Amino acid sequence: MSTPMRQMSRPRRPGPVAPPAQMGLRAMPFDYAFRYELLGQPGKVRNSIVTISVEATFTAVSIGYGVVPKVTPIVFGPLLPPPPTFTPGLANSNQLPTLRTISLDAIVRSLEIALANTSRTLSGETGAEAVFRNGIKLNPDVAELALQNGGNIPLRNDILARLFQVVSSPSELVQFKYALFDEGSGREFQSEPILNIAGLGSANGERPFRHFAQPIIFKPKSTIRMEVTEVSDFTGELHVSLHGYKVLGEPNSPIALAQRRAARGRTR
Repeated sequence: MSTPMRQMSRPRRPGPVAPPAQMGLRAMPFDYAFRYELLGQPGKVRNSIVTISVEATFTAVSIGYGVVPKVTPIVFGPLLPPPPTFTPGLANSNQLPTLRTISLDAIVRSLEIALANTSRTLSGETGAEAVFRNGIKLNPDVAELALQNGGNIPLRNDILARLFQVVSSPSELVQFKYALFDEGSGREFQSEPILNIAGLGSANGERPFRHFAQPIIFKPKSTIRMEVTEVSDFTGELHVSLHGYKVLGEPNSPIALAQRRAARGRTR
C-alpha cells in the first residue's frame, strides 16, 4: 500500500471541543454547594446530594471548601474563696483580687462548673480537658480593664464573673475525607476517599481548592453525591462547592427538546 493510502486509512483523532461561545451558545458561571454539620466524631460518614437542574449541562472545573467553627461562647469567672470581712478604715481595693492573683486551680474549678451547667459537648468530649485542647482567653468585653496596670488592677465581682471565655476550635485543624460520585452513571472520581489537606489544601486560606485535571460534565437531571468522613474532632459547618458553568441553549438539553416538540405540535 502506498504512503498516501496508508495516511488516508489512519483513524482521525478527535479535535478539541469548541468553547461554548464559538458554538453560538452562552455559558453562565454557576456553583453547586454541599453543606455538612461536623460534630467532632472521627469516623462519622455524612452524605449530601445535589441534582443538576433540567435547564442545562453543568461542567465542573474546580472544587473548594471552607469551614465555620461552631462554639457557643462559654463565659465564666474564677471560683475564688469569699473575700475577707470588710474592715473599716481599709480601702476596698486592697481586698479585691487581680488578674495576677488568680490561680490556675480557681480557673479550672470554675470552668468545670460552667461546663456542667451546659448541655454542650466540646470536641467530642466533656470537661475542662477538652477546653484546654483549644484554650481559653480573656473575655474581650472586660479584657482591657483586667489588663490595666500590668494585670494588677483590682477586679469587682461583676467583672470576675465574666473574666474568661472558651476559645473555639481553630479552623486550620479541621480534617476530613471526601469522595465524589455521579449517581446516575455510577462513576466514582477517586480510587478512595481523599484527605482534604492532600486534595484541597488547608482551611486557613492556603489553597483551599483545586482545579480538576479534566473538567467533569454532569448531564441535566443527574445527581451528584459527595461523601464526607470526619477525621478530626473539629465542630462546625463544612461548606464544599463545585465551581463551573452551565451552557444554555444546548440542542439536546431537555428544555430544547421540549421546545422542539411543542413547535412540531403547533405546526401540525
